[in-house]
Amino acid sequence: RGQCAEFCGQQHAHMAFLIEVQPVQEFRDWLVRVGEPAAVPTEPALERGRDVFLSTSCVMCHAVRGTSALARRAPELTHIGSRKTLAAASLPNSRGHLAGWIVNPQSLKPGSHMPATQLPPEDLSALLDYLESLK
Repeated sequence: RGQCAEFCGQQHAHMAFLIEVQPVQEFRDWLVRVGEPAAVPTEPALERGRDVFLSTSCVMCHAVRGTSALARRAPELTHIGSRKTLAAASLPNSRGHLAGWIVNPQSLKPGSHMPATQLPPEDLSALLDYLESLK
């Protein structure tokens, strides 16, 4: 576990990251995979989730390579489904935590720059399906 070394705001103490040591070839393989664009959804539910992502405020801050979402204000989400944590290692990357982060990030990490995003339940579920599929 590493820690942010520069004061970056109210949540500075919660700006962490995890380091995973791998054999060189595994690292090179991982590096190639994370450089690839997001897989194109092939199931209707995932297509709907992608459409929710692309039609909401998510695209104002986040990028997903291979889509029209190209913002650079917040973390890139191209492979968010493969991450172990969310919110600078403050939360495990689980469906429930991801939903809570989208709907009310301030309750999980006060002072974060992530705004609350209110969605109808069916849209939130589709969005979660899509984000979880981004591996």
